[in-house]
Amino acid sequence: MQNLEYWRKVRTFKECTQFRPRRKEKNMRRHLIALDGRKPADYAFEWYLENFARPDDQVVIFHCSLFQLSIALPGAAVNVDAVSKQVQEAMDRANTITQNANEVLKAKGIRGYIIIKSGMKPEEAILLTAEEEKVDHIFMGTRDLNSLERVFIGSVSTNVVRNAKVPVTIVKMSPS
Repeated sequence: MQNLEYWRKVRTFKECTQFRPRRKEKNMRRHLIALDGRKPADYAFEWYLENFARPDDQVVIFHCSLFQLSIALPGAAVNVDAVSKQVQEAMDRANTITQNANEVLKAKGIRGYIIIKSGMKPEEAILLTAEEEKVDHIFMGTRDLNSLERVFIGSVSTNVVRNAKVPVTIVKMSPS
C-alpha cells in the first residue's frame, strides 16, 4: 500500500541532459511536451524536434499517469498485491515513456528534464505543470475524437487549449 501512497503524491524530477535550473536563462525558451505513450503524442514530439526546437531551448518532458485501480466492493478485503502490481506497472510505463524521450533529447543535444505526475486529470496536470515550470509553450498530440466521443470521454487537448495561459500547439497526425 506504501507504493500507492507514493504514486498519488509523486512529482518526479529526473536528470535529462542537465539538472533543472531554478530560473530561466535570458532568451531561453522552455517548452512542455506532453507524452502519453500513444502515437499522436510521439508524433507531436518528433514534429517539435524537427520543426520548432532550437539548441538553446529547454524541454519539460511531461507524463501524467492515469490508471484504474480495481479494488473490489466496499467493505471487501483489498488484494494488496494486485494493487501494488498495478501501481508498479503504471510507474514502469511512465518511466519507459519518459526515458525514451530523454534519450532522443540527449541525442539531439537539447537540454531538458522529466516531470511525472499522477492523481489528477491529465489536462489539469498539464496546466498546473506549465504554470509551475513557467513554460513558454505547450506541445501535444490529439486523438481526433469525434463529437460524441468528445462529449463522453472529454478531450484533453481541447481543455488545455481553452485554459492554458501560454500558447498551445496541437500537432495532428496526417492520415495515412
